[in-house]
Parts: sequence; C-alpha cells; structure tokens
Amino acid sequence: MNTAARRAITLGVAIVAMVAVIAAMLLAPRFFTGEPEAFYTPASAQLADKSPVAVRDLDPNAAQPDPGILAAKLDGILADKPDRTSFNAQVVDVATGTVLYDRNSEINGTPASSLKVVTAIAALDALGGDTQLSTSVLLDGGTLILRGGGDVLLGDGESDPAHPKGYAGLATLAKQTAEELEKRGISEVKLWLDDSLFGDAHSNPAWDKSLFTSNNIGQVYPIAHYAGRAGESTSTAYQSDPAAQVRKVFARALGERVKVDEGGRGPYAGGEQITEVKSAPLRDVIKHMLLVSDNYIAESMGRLVALDRQMPGEQAGAAVAAVAQAHQAAGHTLVDTSGLAARNRISPAALTAVLRSAATSKKPELREVVYSLPVAGYNGTLMNRLGGAGTLGLVRAKTGSLTGVATLTGMAMTEDGRLLAFSIYADQPNGTLAPHKPTIDSAVTAIRGCGCRS
Repeated sequence: MNTAARRAITLGVAIVAMVAVIAAMLLAPRFFTGEPEAFYTPASAQLADKSPVAVRDLDPNAAQPDPGILAAKLDGILADKPDRTSFNAQVVDVATGTVLYDRNSEINGTPASSLKVVTAIAALDALGGDTQLSTSVLLDGGTLILRGGGDVLLGDGESDPAHPKGYAGLATLAKQTAEELEKRGISEVKLWLDDSLFGDAHSNPAWDKSLFTSNNIGQVYPIAHYAGRAGESTSTAYQSDPAAQVRKVFARALGERVKVDEGGRGPYAGGEQITEVKSAPLRDVIKHMLLVSDNYIAESMGRLVALDRQMPGEQAGAAVAAVAQAHQAAGHTLVDTSGLAARNRISPAALTAVLRSAATSKKPELREVVYSLPVAGYNGTLMNRLGGAGTLGLVRAKTGSLTGVATLTGMAMTEDGRLLAFSIYADQPNGTLAPHKPTIDSAVTAIRGCGCRS
C-alpha cells in the first residue's frame, strides 16, 4: 500500500454506532445505555486536518470488493449464534453508494449511542460548525440576569480555550460582570437565573428511571457546567439541578466583589446585555461529544436543533429525525437524541446513508464528522477495541451498547483503497448485556482487510 493510500486511511476512516458502560449496566437491569470512563487524549490526531482527505481525493480506479466474496466472509462471521443473537448489517462503497453487503439492513433496531452520530450531523448541519453558544449576563435596574444559551460545558474557573469542557469559564464571566458593575457604580444586585431556553424539556418520558440512578443522565438545562456533572471527570455524578448549581458557582465568584442576593428563576424579558462568555466552536463540542459519547451534550444539541427548526425542545428527537431524512435516511423513529431511549428505531441502512451523506457533503463541518469519531485502539470508546495490526489507527468508530444490543457503525478503507461505510447491529432477545462485541470487531477487521477479489 502506498503512502497516499495510508494517509487517506488515517484521515478518511469513520464509524457510527451506539455506546454504553458495562459497570453501570449492572445497576440498570432492564436496559442500559451510557459510557464507560472515556479516554480523552488531547492529541492532534483528534483534530480535523485543515485540508482533510475527501472522497474525490481517493483513487477512483481502486478496485471495489466483489460483493459475493465479501458476503461469504461476513456471512460466516455474522451467522446467528446459539444464544439467539442475530445480526443486521450493511456495507456501502462511499464513492459510488453501491451496497456491497446487506444482511437485513432495512430492519429498524435500537441504535443506543450510535444515534449520536445522527445528532452530530443534524446539529452541525442546522447550526454550523463555527457557531459558539453564549452564556450572557444582562442588567435590568438592580436585577442581574444570568441567561443560558445552550452551553452545558461551562467550567468553574477561568475560561480555558485548550478544551471544549471549560472553554467558557464562570470565574471569567463573574470577573467581567464585576468590572462592568463597578464601572456603573453598582455594588449590590439580585441575581436572576434565566434557564428557559429549552422550555420544560428537562427530561424525557421515554427514559427509564434507572438511567438516572445509574448515572447515565441528569436533568437537561440550557446552562450547565461539566455537562451536568458535579465535576470535570466523566465519572462524577450528574447533579439534580445543574442550572441552579451554575448560578451558585457564578454568585460565589461574583460575590467576592459585589453583594449578590438571590433573585427569581425563569424567563426574563427585559435587561441590557453587559457581558458574555462563549463556548468552543460547535465542531469542537461535537468532537468531544462523540469521543466520550456524552449523553448530556447530545440531548442539549438535539434541543438546539429543535429550536432552530422552530419546534419545542421536547420534540428534539423528531427534529433530528427530520434532518436525518434530508440526508437519505428513511423510516426511522427517534424519541431522544442521545440514544438512551430503548424506543428509538433506526436501521443500519439509515445510519450508513447518513454517514455517507456527511462524508460526501459540500459542507466541511459535515465531512469533519468522520474525523471526530474515536480511533481504533487509540482513544475514546475505541481505546480498547480493534487494536490489532490490521485495524489499529485505521478505523474510526462510534460504539454502542444496551441490554441485548451492541452496534458499530462507521468507515474503513480496504486494502485496495476503497472507502467503505458500514453499520452492524447485534441483537440478543434474552437480554444479555452488550452481546458479541468481539464478533462485530471480527466483521470490521474483515471489512478493513478486504481485497475480496476473485
């Protein structure tokens, strides 16, 4: 394989799928989706190249796998198992859209966290990769209004542009606010919290209560620090009221220079904006969301997509589904945007269609989704998967797990230089936790190593 092909592999490979944490699964016996302690390596390999390889950069004359030979390989791996686990899958040539392998791929299944790739594409398509979410402070007489604009990755300290989490800091916002108040000769304020952007869509009736007790999600607000958690680590607990905690942290920091009294909470119509802090660009927030499979960020993104489509926040699933339909996905039903709900239904064929649409889009932020997925054997939720010589660093993937479900969706380059999109679902009707991930990995390894020519 030549150098150009290897470069294309490392930059062009991607995988969309579903995600979950096995330890917390044990706490949620009915069903589970979530995320293990995800590995975040702040390396340049996680950032989209300034001139990423696109489909048009690949060799159009590279040999395409023979569908019959590929099917013989994959059918042997994905045969039904004695424990009644069955597999649905599709493999598609990205450049041409040719379906090279199909195993009941049109049948809808539960996507779990693979749904996040659809949410990512919907958010970037609707809002744009350069968009930054504002957390603003307004002044109305003696009332100071802290208003959430959808940034749920606020940090408690100074703004830190080195990472999406804490890119906008509450200490910085408090400092800027104090300076402005002092200029105006104001030494005491009542602090109002406007956390109304998402309406009443703080939870979802499709979520099992065990998702909260097993620390997979918290109440969703348009203003939160550390994606709704008590601290920066993804292992810390979700807070019962992240928005109230943000007000508390901000008030404490502001109170070092200005007397702060507690005000009301809810929509606030008046006021003059006096300062703000902005989130990382949305493309970087999305990269972080996909790398660590963050449920809270995914839910906030879905609500922002709904608002952009002039729909209420509680219709986030329907809003993301509508965007997915515009990207050639059809016949799906989405009730949330993180994949936590077992009632989400979308097929492997729909996932490969959405992923291929993004990879071939004219919008650079959509093409970048490919480069935002975890890298096999290297980082994120693929840190400990697909680390063999044939796949290490050569597959980008989004993983997914539920009770009775495991999936993997994304892209891999064949040995002959064809870029393939794939989605594989495993379903175990007896409720085994995340069944047959090794089988799925074997199938991906076969796809990646495919010459598959007679």
